[in-house]
Amino acid sequence: MPAAPAQAMPAEDMQATQVFQPSEVPAAAPAQPATLPPTIPPLDQFADEEEPEEHEPRHQGGGKKNTGKTVGIVIAVVVVVALIAGGLFWWHSNSSKVSQAAALVECKAAAKQYDSAKKKLTTAITNGQTSAQTPTSDVADVNTITTLNQAVQDAGTPADTATCDSKLGADELKKQTEDMQSKVSDAADKTDAINSAIKAVNASKKTANTNSLKSNLSSAVSQAQGILDNSAGNVADENTRTALQTAITEANTVASSSNPSEADVNNAISKLQKAEADVNASMQAKQKADADAAAQAEAEKKAQEEAAAAEAQKKAEEEADSSSGMNSGTGSN
Repeated sequence: MPAAPAQAMPAEDMQATQVFQPSEVPAAAPAQPATLPPTIPPLDQFADEEEPEEHEPRHQGGGKKNTGKTVGIVIAVVVVVALIAGGLFWWHSNSSKVSQAAALVECKAAAKQYDSAKKKLTTAITNGQTSAQTPTSDVADVNTITTLNQAVQDAGTPADTATCDSKLGADELKKQTEDMQSKVSDAADKTDAINSAIKAVNASKKTANTNSLKSNLSSAVSQAQGILDNSAGNVADENTRTALQTAITEANTVASSSNPSEADVNNAISKLQKAEADVNASMQAKQKADADAAAQAEAEKKAQEEAAAAEAQKKAEEEADSSSGMNSGTGSN
């Protein structure tokens, strides 16, 4: 069988081939169709006629290829959607767990805060009940005790702390947290009310005590002033009265202060009492001295009178004796 003649390249393929030749090769003359044996006609003349048939399979192959790509894209989209759906489901599930865990932590923190607030409130109630037993006579304002009793009564008994069970859902835990946070605020308000009432009672007690101290000191000053006035010219030592006047002045200074201490008041009263005692002693000494002087003067006067009487009697006797002697001499004659 004769060898098949070489097929001539179509013009399009020839141009494509020439594009990829090295640049240093000079451009060749247009290719000439190869000479074929007379028994086989050249294929060039059929190229254009067969081209539609040749292009049709290419379009068919491209269609299959595009269809495959479309199927692949659809499958990929389905897979992505499935992954997204699964991811969203996982995220929602995991998010719920995270939310529950966070709610549990917040609940336990609120429970701890409420335990602390409840402890402070319980202590305040105990202290308030003790302070409320203060006798009304020991306070300057009885209303302070009334207010304290009301604050203790309003406090009542603190509610129990929530359990914050880990089995509870996030919503239930959040509700417990909000409830305890509200109780923390309420307990703090009640604690402050009781403590403020206790302070008011203590302040009223201090005021009453101060008033009592001032009253006692005022009475002591009045008494000392009376002794000072009555002792004028009636003391053996005037220095005692000067000391009493100084004590009175110092006591008035203490009494005029807004909040004298019990020690200062007691010290002022002690000084007054000592100065009074010294003045009284000096008055007694003066009285004794005056009495002794009067007695001595009386005794001296009496002695003088007795001496004068004795002298007069003696003189009278002498005169009597003299007269008797003269009478006896006359009779003898």
